[in-house]
Amino acid sequence: MDGFSSVEGKVALVIGGTSGIGEAMVETFAANGMKVMFGGRRLEKGQEIADKVAAAGGTAKFMECDCTVEEDVAAIVKATIDEFGKLNVLCNNAGRTYPNKPIHEYTSEDFDTVNDLHFKAAFLGTKYGAKAMIDTDSRKCTIINTVSGSGLRGTEGLGLYVSTKHGAMGLTKVSALDYARHDITVNAICPGVIDTEIFADVPAEVMDVYNAMMPLGRIGTAQEVAWLALFLASDMSRFITGAAITIDAGLWAGDQNPALVWETPDTRDFS
Repeated sequence: MDGFSSVEGKVALVIGGTSGIGEAMVETFAANGMKVMFGGRRLEKGQEIADKVAAAGGTAKFMECDCTVEEDVAAIVKATIDEFGKLNVLCNNAGRTYPNKPIHEYTSEDFDTVNDLHFKAAFLGTKYGAKAMIDTDSRKCTIINTVSGSGLRGTEGLGLYVSTKHGAMGLTKVSALDYARHDITVNAICPGVIDTEIFADVPAEVMDVYNAMMPLGRIGTAQEVAWLALFLASDMSRFITGAAITIDAGLWAGDQNPALVWETPDTRDFS
């Protein structure tokens, strides 16, 4: 089976699916014939997304879930199996930004909050999701961790965010090896700057700075990240596991050189 038709009928669970990238994953999976369970803490928004998917002819069920609470994660995985009978795709997508500070200004409580959301939640999702895939004899399975480019390099002032994202990246690599011979691939999506609701109140001049710093000249969209997740959910990606896949307009490929001048300029208009 070629193309994205291979995802039709697959069952996906998106943990952290009520906004931004997670919301786009839910809608994109459902639009391509997948049956989707998704969780989050925003009840009204979750039901709104489920209703939108249903109106478009798709299948998506919402369940309240705090991804940092083990009982909640176990419950939503069980609900997925009870509802659909199997689990082919798990997306550990929960996350949030955190104030920029040097390490010594963070508290232990800050550490627990960020670690629980970015690292512990990915562990819990993988723990219960992988077991469910095995127990239900689900096939061509994949686990997708939304890790961020911060799981690949450091950024001044983002000590806790970066550290916990590195933890999630390590979990991705080891999980890929743990389940490689069990028809489960595990990969990390590493977005750069993506246009989600966290930028809703950012002044236009600041957004201009973000766009200018991107090698492609703009920040990304949640839909573009969801398309990458759809590819990883498809049969076309079965030879990819343990990978960290950046989707960042080339931001972390290296440094741009503003002093570079081409001897033969490209005169085309890309505006």
